[in-house]
Amino acid sequence: MATIKAECGYCEDEQSLEVDDVPWNKFQLREELVQVLFPDLSAPERELVMGARNKFGYYCASCWDKMFAEVDEE
Repeated sequence: MATIKAECGYCEDEQSLEVDDVPWNKFQLREELVQVLFPDLSAPERELVMGARNKFGYYCASCWDKMFAEVDEE
């Protein structure tokens, strides 16, 4: 297992998640899409996986909801 971490670009809260090593390594090498490698993770958890790999552009679920609440209402 690997513990991955990503910091929210809005509230700066650091989130962590444990994932299997093999799919994590494949994802870091860009061998497959996050939804294929981690089908059992929720959408916010997959965002954390992408944020941990990319080191930027990650927003936690709470901040995501706040930032895009107006867009969802339209």
